[in-house]
Amino acid sequence: MSESILKSILEESARLEWEKYENVPEHKFSFKHRLAMKRIFKLYEKNTRAIHSAAQPKRFRLTRKTALTAIVIIFLAALAGCTAAYFISQSFQGDVHKEFTRIFPINTENCPTTIEEKYYLSELPEGFEVLETDSTPYYEYVIIKSTSTGQTFSFKQIVKSDFDTTHLNTEHHKIEEVVINGHVGLGIDFSDSNRTHSLLLWDNGDYILEISSDLPLNELYNLVKTTKNYEN
Repeated sequence: MSESILKSILEESARLEWEKYENVPEHKFSFKHRLAMKRIFKLYEKNTRAIHSAAQPKRFRLTRKTALTAIVIIFLAALAGCTAAYFISQSFQGDVHKEFTRIFPINTENCPTTIEEKYYLSELPEGFEVLETDSTPYYEYVIIKSTSTGQTFSFKQIVKSDFDTTHLNTEHHKIEEVVINGHVGLGIDFSDSNRTHSLLLWDNGDYILEISSDLPLNELYNLVKTTKNYEN
């Protein structure tokens, strides 16, 4: 067998072996995995802050030189797009950066550390069915999809100690305060000419509830009004 024939056979064998992977859909990590990764990064940030804090000197004497240095650092940080403002509402606080806002709940004392009461949407839009669910002691998660249009939305219930919305894209989108079932929450419309996407999240006193969807924000707002717990 000549070298050229052997090469052709090997190339064809490799092509047949790998062509089944050509159109494999992009992997989508589960909410459970994403939440676990958030916990890991949160722990890393906490440990990093502790190390930096321990390394800081106990006393700091302000001189003309140090004051000038501080001004330069602040100016360069602003140019680099670091934190430019501080976001706060009745239920949430956060750091506002150039391209995103990171949000945290304010009232976290005396709140359940595990899911003790489960919440759900008591009235689904016509044609929508439950597609996927996930549950742990720290969160409840459900994806609901329209059988006709393909539109989806996810509904999450998270204990406050595990809630951490990072890199919430607010570069071109405005956070608005909304009232949901008597609780102050936040709404964001990410929609543009190419897609429709919106998000609502609120603190119901014990948990953070969040709904994200490719439905318009006004439809989402009407939908979350049907939120109930299984005891009611």
